[in-house]
Amino acid sequence: MVETKIIFIISSGESEKEKALTGLRMAINMKQKNRVSDVRILFFGPSQEMIAKGGEPIDDMLKEATEAGVYKTACVFIAKSKNISDSLISKNINLEPAGEVLANALKEGYVPITF
Repeated sequence: MVETKIIFIISSGESEKEKALTGLRMAINMKQKNRVSDVRILFFGPSQEMIAKGGEPIDDMLKEATEAGVYKTACVFIAKSKNISDSLISKNINLEPAGEVLANALKEGYVPITF
């Protein structure tokens, strides 16, 4: 059996909140229902500020993703420039260079899906 691994790149922010939440929900469902062998999420750009701001249903979905074992990361450079690092870390989101995260995921055979 061939392993299928997906990295969800969520860059939509407040102005496209429903799009971002749709991507987050799909990632959670894929992991919970074992539809693929692994799921990762990369929050990038405007989505990082939306996630840092939080509120319902974002915080509940992030907690659900953590409980499902989804590896979540966000761009460290954007987090630092927007002064939202602490907020993202408090939501169990790892801060790493986005380009490096994506390059490594592609090398490891992850299929990128963007929202």
